[in-house]
Amino acid sequence: MNTYKLLISEATKKIRENELSPIDLLKSMLTRIDKFEPILKAWININRDVVFKIAERYTREAEEGTLRGLLHGIPIGVKDIFYTKGIKTTACSRILADFTPSFDATTVARLKEAGAIILGKTETTEFAYADPPNTRNPWNTDHTPGGSSSGSAVAVSSGMCPAALGTQTGGSTIRPAAYCGIVGLKPTYGRISRHGIIPRSWSMDHVGIFTRSVEDSALLLQVLAGHDPKDPTSSKQSVFEYGHALDDTPPPRLGLLKEFFHYEAHHDVRQNLEEVTEQLMDSGAEVLEAHLTKSFDAVHSAQRLIGTTEGAAYHEEVFRTRMMDYRPKIRGLIASGLLVPSAVYLKAQRIRSQFIREIATVLNPYDCFLMPSTTTPAPRGLESTGSSAFNSPWSFCGFPSVTVPSGSTKDGLPLGIQLVGRPFDEVGVLSTARWCEKVIKFDNRPRDKIPYSH
Repeated sequence: MNTYKLLISEATKKIRENELSPIDLLKSMLTRIDKFEPILKAWININRDVVFKIAERYTREAEEGTLRGLLHGIPIGVKDIFYTKGIKTTACSRILADFTPSFDATTVARLKEAGAIILGKTETTEFAYADPPNTRNPWNTDHTPGGSSSGSAVAVSSGMCPAALGTQTGGSTIRPAAYCGIVGLKPTYGRISRHGIIPRSWSMDHVGIFTRSVEDSALLLQVLAGHDPKDPTSSKQSVFEYGHALDDTPPPRLGLLKEFFHYEAHHDVRQNLEEVTEQLMDSGAEVLEAHLTKSFDAVHSAQRLIGTTEGAAYHEEVFRTRMMDYRPKIRGLIASGLLVPSAVYLKAQRIRSQFIREIATVLNPYDCFLMPSTTTPAPRGLESTGSSAFNSPWSFCGFPSVTVPSGSTKDGLPLGIQLVGRPFDEVGVLSTARWCEKVIKFDNRPRDKIPYSH
């Protein structure tokens, strides 16, 4: 049995019923890694001896009927900007090449408390910006997997782990998840603690979740969500049992955003959205066109300016003495961000506040907005991680978003639809996404062969 193909919901059930052991699940993942990691390059490190010992211990506990939590024995990958106690956290940069944290990020700690096994650290663009790693798309290795959470998306898509954590400041969860044909969830800003995560932009950074099903994303959100006193931006809003909320969802009412998202989309992306929209409507969904407000015109510029300014502020001190140790794109971001006047930054934040108010009013009649996940299928080449234009507005305003695989191009590259909901209504977003997932029925199970032309 290819246990690496199991969803988390399936694997946890089998572990509970002693039909599958954590050690056998881990071995299946490591075999998969041995086979495809030399091609796909999704991982920074995997501490095999340590994870083997943990899996053996968790196997004994499961046999004795003792389960640590919802994720007992589930191997999970973590983007290399999350602090991991005793394991290097480098942000894929020379700057932090020898940095080993003395504590776990709150997200990592919560995964461990729920019984998850931290399988290893996944590749990222340097400091989660735009200098791409050598990670390849498992659907076609000539194409980018997206970024900045490149390794997390690839590891899940290729069956090297059933789930992984990433982040999103612009499009770093939704875009790579869509390019790699899996589910990507970016919860509301503040829904998950960012304590112990190297920042890219304090006011727009989100934790992202990569899985192969909406139900699995709900399970991880259940474990990760909730207030953290160590993160002053984390919310005290109530945490729900997200997995249970997916049952018996009626057909949704969706607001289709066309004005920007239709005209900026590649032909294949537009055609897929049109086909999927018809499919959803035939199954009972109500889909009506929603109209963007005037403030949307300034969203992308304001989002870039805030990200540039806050990113530069984090790196300013080190940049003075080690400028040339940064790769070109992150070096350019820091240099330009240090030149932004405070008045311009504050104006961008005012645009943000206005957009949040206005877009919430537009969203009010609908369960979710509907639009494509990306402007194009995964671009050819590894020089770029693709455009975040369809994702950055929702990082800018902090509303929850999710991508669900929705089809593929003639060349076999996956496509996705993106759903955006109200702040802290992850129940509604996940329920709508699960309903759409059932209707679309896209097969995103890992394949036994990876097309490789180099």
